[in-house]
Amino acid sequence: MDDNLLAEAARLAQGPRPGDAVPLVERLLGEAPDDPEALTVAALVAQRTGRGDEAVRLFAVARDADADNPSRHQNLAVALKRLGRFDEALAAFETALALRPRHGATIANMGSCLLAAGRNDEALARLDPAGVDDPAHADFCNNRGIALARAGRFEEAVEAYRGAICARPAMAEARINMADALAQSGDAAGAMRVLEEVLAAGSNMRAANQLGLLKEKAGDFAAAAAALRSGFDPDAPNHALGINLARNLIRADRPRDALAVCERMLATSPSVTTPLAMATVALGRMGEHGAQAQLMGIEHFVTVHDIDAVSGFATIADFNAALVAELRNHPSLTEEPEGLVTRQGRQSDDLAAAQTPALAALGDLARERLAAEVGRLRGLGGNHPFLRALPEHWSLTLWGTILRPGGEVGAHIHAPNWMSGVYYPDFTGNPDDGREGAFGIGVLPEELGGNAQPLQVFTPRTGRLILFPSYLWHATLPFGGEEDRISFAFDLVPEGVGRAHSLS
Repeated sequence: MDDNLLAEAARLAQGPRPGDAVPLVERLLGEAPDDPEALTVAALVAQRTGRGDEAVRLFAVARDADADNPSRHQNLAVALKRLGRFDEALAAFETALALRPRHGATIANMGSCLLAAGRNDEALARLDPAGVDDPAHADFCNNRGIALARAGRFEEAVEAYRGAICARPAMAEARINMADALAQSGDAAGAMRVLEEVLAAGSNMRAANQLGLLKEKAGDFAAAAAALRSGFDPDAPNHALGINLARNLIRADRPRDALAVCERMLATSPSVTTPLAMATVALGRMGEHGAQAQLMGIEHFVTVHDIDAVSGFATIADFNAALVAELRNHPSLTEEPEGLVTRQGRQSDDLAAAQTPALAALGDLARERLAAEVGRLRGLGGNHPFLRALPEHWSLTLWGTILRPGGEVGAHIHAPNWMSGVYYPDFTGNPDDGREGAFGIGVLPEELGGNAQPLQVFTPRTGRLILFPSYLWHATLPFGGEEDRISFAFDLVPEGVGRAHSLS
């Protein structure tokens, strides 16, 4: 085999255009189809061109051709980890470690794999300095810091990150991780200094985002926007950072700049509707209420459905009673889940795959109504950005909420999902105030102005289902009385864009 050709193929495979290596790889494999070096380069090309399954296949063939080489097993393990096949990846890492005991990079990778799988206690045990030949290895220290931080041991995590930085001073990831641990331990000023050092060395999107959020938490919205702007690439904007930037521009009383950021995100990624939520707020702040109403599209996109029969149940009352009972008995109900907006109440985890009769029937009902709505809106045509984002493939996520009197579901959105719904299995209204406990669209969270007066109110009733775009700000209006208020929410989750409901 031509070693010069192999070296050139490897160089191209690791360069900015890995696809350029394909002709060379084909020549190499044509000459030596079982050569592990050629197979490894071919696998690297597949991995870097988005063909993960093919990369795994080729790394496995290379391993079989050179089974005593621990690097072959490690290459395969990393490829499996990237595909989320964590158990298989860990088995391959174990084989690599047996061939090369106490190897720092291998143990660092095993810790990373366990962290990715959510097995933090196992990761922390694996990342024990006593079990590695080089406890100062940069990746080992960094991954140990992540495991310690997830365990709430922030001061120890900071020291682990310092070790990573000492071993590899240019390791921006460890510095950003250290800043996060410092912030978690209460040292926001120290965290900001570290992030500013990272940004002084060059543009870094993650550092810009972290610094912006810390500045926002400190109440300096102009400085937060400036930090976030430094990481915002208008040609390929990151949406999480872009949304944070738009929010801080609004809070800094620069709604027109916020709108421009939202428009840029929509232009580059029209399938993601989250920027529409910020754009509606910016337009309201600018006094452009006509444009705001047009963008919200309430009269076109919000529909009310009163359900009077459900397959498998003799009456709608039987269905609703079963729904309430199944939710009240569901083991996932959690009091005021952290990070969500339920107050004085409990919320379930995702129920879309529930097998109990009423919950399963509600899932079928939600899918049916969402599918019909997709068909209706597809027929509208037009150039509204919500319609441009209409998904071809989607799934359902579904959850239930039980509010005690005085409770609320605060102002929020469900984007990046596309269409959302709420169903009321049992609702007793206040005859003296029809707005009590109602569904309000246009209510904003405090950080965006805290507008408590909705732009439009929809009155719940038993058996009523309301569909609305996921980017619309909405909330449950306050209610009193003595009875719990029970509702089910659900979303159409666009494939590759949206995310399912989760208590975590």
